[in-house]
Order: sequence, then structure tokens, then C-alpha cells
Amino acid sequence: MKKTFLLSFALFIGLCWAASSFAADKKAIEKAVSSVALAGVYNAEACKSNAPEGLYIFVMEKNGKLLVHPSKDAIKDLSTPKYKVIYDELIKATSDGVWVQYQWKGKEKNTFVKDDGMKIVGCGY
Repeated sequence: MKKTFLLSFALFIGLCWAASSFAADKKAIEKAVSSVALAGVYNAEACKSNAPEGLYIFVMEKNGKLLVHPSKDAIKDLSTPKYKVIYDELIKATSDGVWVQYQWKGKEKNTFVKDDGMKIVGCGY
């Protein structure tokens, strides 16, 4: 009984720690996206230098054309039928920013996207 309690308690503490870490990561992503959108500098260097560690910031035109993205050479336009489901989520971006979800290569992605009036800037996990 004591072992079960200790194991449950350790699991609870681990989940609490993970939740607080996740919240901090979301705030870091929001701050990074907002920083790029506010600066209005849409190049790979600016996006890379502002991105949280291990992540990347992407920039696309509202029509789906990718301007900055690690796969930009392979994926040039997200509004094509192949990527339409993703595009439909990304264009939900607002001037305040919003979290969207979509499937990418069989995995659920959570992405913060912000519409700066001309471009959509995003980052996620």
C-alpha cells in the first residue's frame, strides 16, 4: 500500500512539473512569434534567432505561400489540396494570436499563429 502511494505521489509530482514546464514553453512560443511579427522582419535568420530552442518560426503569406520554413523548398504553397487542412487552420490566425491544431506526418501539432496584417507568423510543437 505504501509503495502504491509513493508511486502515485511521484507520478502526480511529475505531472505537475510537466504541466508547469509546458505552460512556460507555450509562453515562450507566443513571445517569439509576437517578437517576429512586431519586428516585421521575415527572413530565416530573424526567425531562427527568435525561435525557442529546438523549434522554428515560420512565415507565410495569407495565400499559403511559405516565405520562411525549414521545408520551404519542398513545400512552397500550403493552400494546395495536399496541405489544405493545415492551411485552413493556419489562416485562423488573429492579430492577438491563436493556438491551432492539425495533423502533420501522423502527429498532432499545436501551433501559435499570429496575423500581423500582411503575413502569418507561427511556431509550435
